Amino acid sequence: MTTNIRRGNIPNAPSGVGPYLDEVYTLKGFFGDWAMIYRSQNVGHPSEWSNPDLMNLGTDTNLLKPTDLTDPAGAPMPLLKGEGVQISLSRRSKVSPFLEKNSDNHQIRFYHRGEFELQTELGPLDVKAGDFVVIPIGMMFREVPKTSDNAIVIFETRAPIRPAEELWDSVGLTFTATDYTLMEVPTPKPGTKEEIAVRTEVRVKLRDEYEKLVFDFNPLKDVVGWLGDPVIYKFNVWNVPGMGSSHGFLPPPSGAVLIGDDRSFFFTVQMPRPFPNVPAPDGSYGAPAHRNDYDEFWFNHRSQNAEETEGHMWRLPPTVVHPGLKRPPEYPQNPVERIQECKLNFDTRARLSWTKEATQAFFQDPHTAVYTSLYGAHIGILPEQALRHVKK
Repeated sequence: MTTNIRRGNIPNAPSGVGPYLDEVYTLKGFFGDWAMIYRSQNVGHPSEWSNPDLMNLGTDTNLLKPTDLTDPAGAPMPLLKGEGVQISLSRRSKVSPFLEKNSDNHQIRFYHRGEFELQTELGPLDVKAGDFVVIPIGMMFREVPKTSDNAIVIFETRAPIRPAEELWDSVGLTFTATDYTLMEVPTPKPGTKEEIAVRTEVRVKLRDEYEKLVFDFNPLKDVVGWLGDPVIYKFNVWNVPGMGSSHGFLPPPSGAVLIGDDRSFFFTVQMPRPFPNVPAPDGSYGAPAHRNDYDEFWFNHRSQNAEETEGHMWRLPPTVVHPGLKRPPEYPQNPVERIQECKLNFDTRARLSWTKEATQAFFQDPHTAVYTSLYGAHIGILPEQALRHVKK
């Protein structure tokens, strides 16, 4: 639908900052019709809620202990579940006595802390903090830890995972802000006869249950070559640029790195945005309040201004406004330095719900924590500074 309607008092441009709180409402995630609403009160702060799935809530993954933290045969801890989507935490510290195969879903495995040799059917990959690896459904793998303090956030999706550049290709644009030629694919490294001839168990996730297959050889060591598409690949978050405009904020899909082939989800890496050069009231720095019909997941990977928030995880439901944080634009100080801030964002059509295990580390005061934990470092400023910019 053509955007051609204005009603009431429009105090500033949608990209700007003014005397009122602004809230953008969108349909189809961020891909459908939209409306920018200017209001005097913050509807991101209900005083009561009857169900945790209604509210912006977060958990501190540093306090959670999946069974694979201490048991080599342990498993990741599911934290959020929805139709065709699951988000889990692994803290594997020792190599497992089996290979793994997910026969239910495709995976994005994000390495928040630690270093591993990721053995796959197509060859090994060395992975470290900041890397994420796409592993398609049914492919066998094993993570061999090189460190003991590890954390992996695992995104499972029923929809196949595609590079987001295909979204731009579909409308005839060449979009090279994210350089996908930096992705790394595995190269086979065949084992010796002795390494191949090892009885090997494979733990298979099938219909959300763990089953097993047993081979008289190691299926990760006998592959000598492969050709075709990059079905397994690695990318690093620090190769993804922050997206912005001369006026300020752009919505998350502009920085999408991976998408579902049916657009049922998109996976973005959120880096600090470029500083806008249009002054207030038409320009601003930071995001407006927002709500739409998708579930939003956020994960703090790196925060130089609030290191205590690293590992914090948030689910922002479509039922309540996600509080925004805008301030007038300003130029960065010289010399320019890279701000060490990085968040993961996963938006999905699926309706997510917290697991009982995740609630053990919930933040007790979500109204304050949504700013000090999530938004406090979202735009690269200290949490206490962020609170001063918030209108309650």
